[in-house]
Amino acid sequence: MRDEFKKLGLSKKIVKKIGTAIFDFSMIREGDKILVGLSGGKDSNLLLYSLCRLRRRSPLRFDVSALTIDPADEQSDLGRLAEYAESLGVSFSVERYPIFRILEASQSKSPCSLCANIRRGMLASAAGARKCNVLALGHHMDDAIETAMMNLLYAGRFRSFHPHIKMSRSGVRVIRPLIYVPEREIIEENELLGLPRVDFNCKYAATSQRARVKDLIRDLSGKSRDIPGNIIHALKNCRESDAWSEEVEHGFE
Repeated sequence: MRDEFKKLGLSKKIVKKIGTAIFDFSMIREGDKILVGLSGGKDSNLLLYSLCRLRRRSPLRFDVSALTIDPADEQSDLGRLAEYAESLGVSFSVERYPIFRILEASQSKSPCSLCANIRRGMLASAAGARKCNVLALGHHMDDAIETAMMNLLYAGRFRSFHPHIKMSRSGVRVIRPLIYVPEREIIEENELLGLPRVDFNCKYAATSQRARVKDLIRDLSGKSRDIPGNIIHALKNCRESDAWSEEVEHGFE
């Protein structure tokens, strides 16, 4: 296990974007008990590191713990994640569930969506069981953009997941502090800090709807760098008057 990340801090641009997201959406409050969904990938690894760094510097008092859902249900080697969490002074636990087998048996046209729903449900239940009132997920800016475009192209509506939402059944609040951070910056930060990574080798990742939409957005962004930012702006500024309805008053035709 590399321990360089103990000595290095986050880059200023990452700190600013995470701090802005937490402020914009009032994500963290005094006394919060936050459970981080630690998948072992670059996003959640940086999320855990960021929250632990924030906890040391913030005037707010809050607790951070981590949980990994093992989708392979085959006693995957998660020792590196356990060591990583321990090095940050974070309580770490694992729940194993045959998600990959469920996806294969279901033959779902949207395996990524089904997987995400299963994981989110398990994490929310685990948060409640551990007396955590907040669940932190590692979704970043690209994830939000891709979700919005997938809904537009495949479901006929323009919407994405919310950066901060309260789940009605459990009462657990779900936060996404990386929502303003592009994926490329997360990759760079992981390499800088030398964070560990566990890959569960999902066979659906390269051929999913999300992968196709990611390629589309990458192609469009190559022609206009403003596109990702414009989509995020649209998500934050959706107006009822922009939607088609029976009659809408405008000052122009």
